Amino acid sequence: MSRPTVLLTAFTGTAAFNISGKTLHSILRLPKSLKPPYRGLGNTLDEVRALLGNAEILILDEVSMVSKELFAYVDMRFQQIKGISKPFGGMSVLAVGDFYQLPPVGRAKALCVHEVGVIDLWKDHFKMINLTEIMRQKDDKDFAELLNRIRIKRKADSFSAEDKVLLSRVIVEAEHCSTDVLHIFPTNKQVDEHNAAVVASLSSDVVDVWAQDFRKDKTGKRLVLLHCISGRKQDLPDKIQAAVGARVMLIRNLDVEDGLVNGTFGTIANIVTTTTEDGKPYVKVIALQLDNPTAGSKRKSKDNSVYVERLEEQTSIKSVTRLQFPMKLAFGCTTHKVQGMTLTSAVVCLKRTFEPGMAYVALSRTTSLEGLRIVNFDESKVYADENIRTAMESMTRASFLDTSPLLHFVQS
Repeated sequence: MSRPTVLLTAFTGTAAFNISGKTLHSILRLPKSLKPPYRGLGNTLDEVRALLGNAEILILDEVSMVSKELFAYVDMRFQQIKGISKPFGGMSVLAVGDFYQLPPVGRAKALCVHEVGVIDLWKDHFKMINLTEIMRQKDDKDFAELLNRIRIKRKADSFSAEDKVLLSRVIVEAEHCSTDVLHIFPTNKQVDEHNAAVVASLSSDVVDVWAQDFRKDKTGKRLVLLHCISGRKQDLPDKIQAAVGARVMLIRNLDVEDGLVNGTFGTIANIVTTTTEDGKPYVKVIALQLDNPTAGSKRKSKDNSVYVERLEEQTSIKSVTRLQFPMKLAFGCTTHKVQGMTLTSAVVCLKRTFEPGMAYVALSRTTSLEGLRIVNFDESKVYADENIRTAMESMTRASFLDTSPLLHFVQS
């Protein structure tokens, strides 16, 4: 029997690891900037074609996070790889996700929302299959049904009396919440303030780990800058406040297959320092105990820690390269970071919630209502995107009455 080749992919490293797949950017060699014009594979075409030329089915997880620019790039890549001008090079595409969750970053419109003048691969080529079995809250039916109502709630609608009673059980004041539990906030500023406050309260010594910035001369030799530049949000951090027991999160995809991805959480178990030539202490490596027991298996030491080294990366400042650990404090994190995550407990702050679907994503991370705590509750912040509601209601539903199986095995 001849089995079709299936590609398991996702937009983020966390989602890719969860399905034992790869990120779209890595598997398709996509550029950082997806703005037109389309840039082909060039000299790497034969190499990529050898790897993916026999692929027949593409499974794309967390599709709500995929922008139209990225989707168009995926379409063009497979047309180039396959040498076929059909959509996605003739590949069968199974996109999985929930459009009522957060849209692509940068306030881009979700794939299912039609825009005049924009290539609409979604409307023209996809049909909907509605999955009805809830997995994350399968052991808490009342909570699961509450989340279903929150998921599609209109901004003008009010919660029912029954829903208000359920929610009242978990609405608390911030000072009554344990700092040992992950706090979820809408904005990076709130996260940074919470992280700084919690790390300052630790009994262990806090070490300021400054980035090392440098330029390279014509021979490639590093010329270390006297002062760390003020980097932008997308750069590795200027400074990390590290301490044994501090909660941190990786912010780069170091090894997707091994689960060392942007969004991997852990606790600092050890900080290994050395001394520079001028006698100053220098943090060489940081040992992490990862939350996910299956992550980091390739690199785990005898003490079950994963030792992370500094990463060398070009900054947003021209010709300046940075050497820094690819991590940040994570006693708290943004709602965007937890999409796709499952937690037993969490504290959700709704203050400064600024877009539809954000409250639903944050509130739906825990497996039960008992594990959830809500601070700064504001009913007006909990609502769905009307454009998504309209798109989902108008989307064609798939029928299997006259459909051949997606996995069609042909006898040799």
